[in-house]
Amino acid sequence: MTQKASGNVDACPITKETWEARAEAKKADCGGQSVYHCLADGEGRKWERCVEKTRIKEGFCPIFRSDGYIAWKACNTSESTCPNRTYLSNEVYEYVYCFGNNSASTHEQENEELTRAEGFDDGKVIAIVFAILCIIAAVVLIILWKKRSSPNLQDDRGQPMLSNEVSVERSAEIVKDTIYDGASYLLETNVKSVVVLGRLGKGVSSTSYSIFKKFNTWKKWEILDCRYTEIPDTVKEKTVVLVYGWFGIWNDDLCSLERAKQACQSLLRILNETTKVKLIIGMRSDLYRKYQEELKVDDDHKHLFQNEINLDSANIKEDAKDAKYFYEKIRNKCQKSDCAFRKLKYNTIQTGKDNDVGMPLKLKLMKKYHDLIHDYEGEWDISMAMRDHLISLEKDKRKQNVYAWITYICFKGQFSRTEEFDTELVEQIGIHIDESSFNENDKDLRRYFSVRYSFADNNVSPNNAQIEYVFWHRFVYICAFKSWFKKDPERVMKYCNVDAILQLVRPKGVKTSYFEVTADAHHVNLFNERIHDLNLAERYMDNPLIKSRTCGTKRESQELQ
Repeated sequence: MTQKASGNVDACPITKETWEARAEAKKADCGGQSVYHCLADGEGRKWERCVEKTRIKEGFCPIFRSDGYIAWKACNTSESTCPNRTYLSNEVYEYVYCFGNNSASTHEQENEELTRAEGFDDGKVIAIVFAILCIIAAVVLIILWKKRSSPNLQDDRGQPMLSNEVSVERSAEIVKDTIYDGASYLLETNVKSVVVLGRLGKGVSSTSYSIFKKFNTWKKWEILDCRYTEIPDTVKEKTVVLVYGWFGIWNDDLCSLERAKQACQSLLRILNETTKVKLIIGMRSDLYRKYQEELKVDDDHKHLFQNEINLDSANIKEDAKDAKYFYEKIRNKCQKSDCAFRKLKYNTIQTGKDNDVGMPLKLKLMKKYHDLIHDYEGEWDISMAMRDHLISLEKDKRKQNVYAWITYICFKGQFSRTEEFDTELVEQIGIHIDESSFNENDKDLRRYFSVRYSFADNNVSPNNAQIEYVFWHRFVYICAFKSWFKKDPERVMKYCNVDAILQLVRPKGVKTSYFEVTADAHHVNLFNERIHDLNLAERYMDNPLIKSRTCGTKRESQELQ
């Protein structure tokens, strides 16, 4: 019998229980954002691998490419087991069509011939198989018992939901009552929308999607998720529309209010033209407070935001779970006497300077970078601790490639192998990398980056989806941006992607939020020269960076002469 390659299996699990049992058994092989998958490849062979989960649209199956990453393959929608909704790639066990021939008969025949050749009789084979089945059954029962008896607090809190954009955070700590309440709201005939609010890092996106999942157990509807700038003109009946990304990819871009108003108009039109449709609006609570009066211009608009689910509300039960997680998973894991977390108390991190960051994300960062953060205790500010950590990478000769890629993706916004590598930017910012130096399997790179699948719009075929590498959470991007701005603000204003600057930099004299930095007049003028060259000044004229030119740009002075 031909020996199978590593990871090649006879068949994939087709029930939730057996899938989770295999996932638990393979848990040690997975790291970072990767989770257990069992998928077919283009030739129908089955493979067990650890990869990052992603969203798959209805009518498509996830398959493994030759390089081990996930691709999409259309299936016959007339088949009852072809996916009829959007789902996560590690939920494919619900759709056996995607596995093709999932029988192990060929391998079983080969095994039978081999055992006979080696002198095994049928009685011994039956006894061995029975013993193995008993062991597997016992393992599954233990796993199920542990899942039911342990608190719902995983190690992957803060994990991002992969979607069509830089998706908001995904926290494993989601309050079940909140999800139930949100889904129950949507069941009511007169309720057409709910809005999920929370600070950055509180799990707005994951809670929104979980509300849909709960609703879908009661009503078998479809889901359509999109950024607020990409709302389609029409949607099908029995659809839940999940709208995210309001007011900017990384932060408030200050020129997005009109687009947000247009998005509200589009949502109202969908409600008026579609009988069976529900809306879930996920939004940062600080931006909602800032713009709610402008968004609620009349009774119709108020109706969109009438049913609020606020994740920032105090919850003693959840605080207790977070505290337990902190002591067990973070403080008690300190191995060095000078560890920044050894003497840290939970109530201290509750009252630090970083209260604008949700506790689930803070705990995720502390655990993920436990051995790298050294200064958190003194400042009680996770943003400064992360910023200083990223700056320190530059001095570590072993981390030069990681630091260079952090810099490139920070300035560029993302990295994609389908786009031309920006060699000019590499020269401008003084780093030494090329496209071949990015290794997706490098454990150091995986600590900072994850995959997203980007679509131009909701009608693009998944086969044309563009794979992009981005920071695994927008807050990590913000910290990287701040670290470079502290080091070299001039280079940032001249070469960093325009969207990030408009969303994260404010001129001197303008009030800044926790996530923003201040630029002096010289650096503001540098940026204005750049905006002038790009012919973007009129488009962003309402941004204070553009309005606050003290004496005109150098180019304007030359044109006046």
